[in-house]
Amino acid sequence: MMSQTTTKNHVGQSQVDERLRKAILDKKKAQIEAWSRQIEQLQEGLQNVTASLRSQTDERLSDLTEARDQAVKHLDQLQQSSQETWASILQQSDKVFQDVAERLHAMAQDQS
Repeated sequence: MMSQTTTKNHVGQSQVDERLRKAILDKKKAQIEAWSRQIEQLQEGLQNVTASLRSQTDERLSDLTEARDQAVKHLDQLQQSSQETWASILQQSDKVFQDVAERLHAMAQDQS
């Protein structure tokens, strides 16, 4: 009887872990999609700026796009990670996501 309870608890914990994992992955996907929309909006706003400012902004947008692409790579790694590597890769991806968020926020502030 004890082993059945242990098995049920293990299966239940596994299902909880998988739901948590999916929720985290879904949140990160949504964040990347939001960043993509913000980058597109910034690019559209670029149509109205002077040449020198446009060049500067183009460079920053290129950097942001590259950073977002890095976040996508981290998300892919997270999706492919095993239980053993999940926490480490999640921590790394959180740092990348924070960096992209801060850079986008700074650029949006500069544009206003």
